Amino acid sequence: MKQIITLIAILFSVVAQINAEVMKINVIIGDKTFTATISETETGRAFYNMLPLTLNMNELNGNEKYCYLDTSLPTASYRPGTIKAGDLLLYGSTCVVLFYETFSSSYSYSRIGALDNPEGIAQAVGGGNMTVTFDKATSVATGIHGVDEDSRVTAIYDIKGNVMPDTDLAQLPQGIYIIRQHDGKTKKIIK
Repeated sequence: MKQIITLIAILFSVVAQINAEVMKINVIIGDKTFTATISETETGRAFYNMLPLTLNMNELNGNEKYCYLDTSLPTASYRPGTIKAGDLLLYGSTCVVLFYETFSSSYSYSRIGALDNPEGIAQAVGGGNMTVTFDKATSVATGIHGVDEDSRVTAIYDIKGNVMPDTDLAQLPQGIYIIRQHDGKTKKIIK
């Protein structure tokens, strides 16, 4: 009975998370993949709904890569003051900009999102023009992405509610899993 109550609580939590789902994407640069969180803004949602996108991005100023889209996105421009490495912003209504250095700026942008961990982005983008793929993060190839050190996994359940014998998602077959973390939070993972 206790397992059924736990499972029901986990399922309610997953439903709540699905309703307030965080828009995660993969930013693929050569053989490197960075995860990013898209902002809950009209600009962010419009960009997310365009994915997947592969853009030929141009180098500018030794701190950013940019590409003009064929389609305008909604804007809500502001002056960030300091732009951080990993920021994904929209200049005007059609120019997607991925920043790989932190610097001060007086320009106005609309926020699309930001890399979750921009470490290594400058090395990945290099010094010239390049191709960058933006895609919805719908699968996990190895390990468990989005789980902090402070949020260690204590259990993994399959979609039927069965406890999985291993907390290493890489060892499990493809499927939908519910992960319970040490801090009590749950996440839905599609592998």
